[in-house]
Amino acid sequence: MPVLHGRELEAALDIARRAGELALGYFNQETRTEEKEDHSPVTIADRECEKLISRFLADNFPEDGIVGEEGAYKPSVSGRRWLIDPIDGTRDFVRRNSYWSVQIALQAVDRVILGVIHLPCLGETVQAVVGSGCYWNGTRVQGSTIDRLEKAILAVSVFTSVWKKWPPEGVRFLTEKCWAVRAYSGCYDAVMFARGKVDIWLSGSGKEWDYAPVRIIAEECGASFLTKSGENRIDANHCLVCAPRLEPELRRILGIQTAPV
Repeated sequence: MPVLHGRELEAALDIARRAGELALGYFNQETRTEEKEDHSPVTIADRECEKLISRFLADNFPEDGIVGEEGAYKPSVSGRRWLIDPIDGTRDFVRRNSYWSVQIALQAVDRVILGVIHLPCLGETVQAVVGSGCYWNGTRVQGSTIDRLEKAILAVSVFTSVWKKWPPEGVRFLTEKCWAVRAYSGCYDAVMFARGKVDIWLSGSGKEWDYAPVRIIAEECGASFLTKSGENRIDANHCLVCAPRLEPELRRILGIQTAPV
């Protein structure tokens, strides 16, 4: 049976691996780091990888739009757009830590329909397509079925931002109540979540290209992707991903509203 959006998925996987190889070439040498207006780091590897990905996508899907973290932009004719994070985890990249990734997602109108997170240093890739499940290195995976905070592993992406975006007392309660707290990096936390190794992922600072692949991965591994308003928007600059059986309690602790109908 053919995979839904199979051509798009094959293309995304191929270009994520190519971009990963390009980034590894810079990772294995001293790379000058610059600082963007928001004080986040950027390197030539970020920019060159985004150029490579954008060029490939424009050649293969000429009517689709493109939005990239480092400024790549192409308006959409088809109603679809590709979201690119050429190196998610540049802070790890410049410190020679392995927890960084190439992220690519495809959005049709307001629905994310495809997402890829590829970690070149670790040789791990998570992919998801709407209606087709979530896969880690080719093996189908499901999210956690944990139903008690006392047994849950909490992953936090950038504590300083999480304290500002989410109720501090709620965040503190979770760090004390959960079985363990982990903080690898946003992209690797998402990979761990997809594999059922993490039960809750809390983020307080992210853009659409950060959250787009995470949202479809969460949905396809049977998990919940929420913002404080109770919606699943990728442009809210924060998100909660959790095992579905933990969602009611987390809604209460973090004051998550009921999404408008």
